[in-house]
Amino acid sequence: MFAVFLLIVNITVSILGVYLFDYRVDATINSPLVIILSILSGTLITLIVFYLYIDVFYVLIAKRKPQNSKLKHFIAKQIMTVPLFFTNIRTEVIGKENLPENPGFSIYANHTSMLDIPVLMYKLNKYPVAFLQKKAVRDIIAVGKWTPTLGCVTIDRENVRKGAESIIKVIKNIKNGLTMVIFPEGTRTETIGQMIDFKPGSFKVALKSKAPLVPMTILKPKNYKEVKWPFTKRITLIIHKAIPFNEFSKLSSFELSMKVRKIIEEPLLKNI
Repeated sequence: MFAVFLLIVNITVSILGVYLFDYRVDATINSPLVIILSILSGTLITLIVFYLYIDVFYVLIAKRKPQNSKLKHFIAKQIMTVPLFFTNIRTEVIGKENLPENPGFSIYANHTSMLDIPVLMYKLNKYPVAFLQKKAVRDIIAVGKWTPTLGCVTIDRENVRKGAESIIKVIKNIKNGLTMVIFPEGTRTETIGQMIDFKPGSFKVALKSKAPLVPMTILKPKNYKEVKWPFTKRITLIIHKAIPFNEFSKLSSFELSMKVRKIIEEPLLKNI
């Protein structure tokens, strides 16, 4: 795991700094300043290694391999382990057997935080996962430039024409074998156990791609926000049964949105 490697780098550099500039001087560890500077140096070196890893593999792999490349998505998933590891988030997955055997389907899930993206990427490790995303994700330093190469599509909801073009891109990606994740709320809902209204237009992806649709519920315990680092935060990812296209092909986007919302919301209501 890449996150563990970064932790080892951090610890090694910190210990080496204390050894070279404190212990080796007088055979005792007695300088708080050296200890603090060594820890800061370890953190800085770790960040440099992290960004070098992202940039080097972006040039060597991300820019050159096709969007559904297993190697590219494997590396991206390793990058996504870093925020999960260092925020000490643990995720239980229920219903993984409900996923279609082959990629090339849509996932609709409630949206609870920016960490939903690394959670889904890491836990759906068999699939080339990409997202219908907002511009803010595309602008994330270092990581953001990876997203188009993975098949992620940025949507501009203020521009109707560009929004329609984004939906068409997502549909093409599904037909080309990507697993596209869509958050039909359109934004994060950080209130535990609640969802805002779905945007029916997002379900045009499922209707036009003619691929299976998988509803997912991201479930957090009531005390999720009360648990502070370094204590473990726990998330449950509930994967509902895939809905074949022939079961929703005659529904309107609004009718489909209501059907999927009911499925996603059920575990949230039970958790209240």
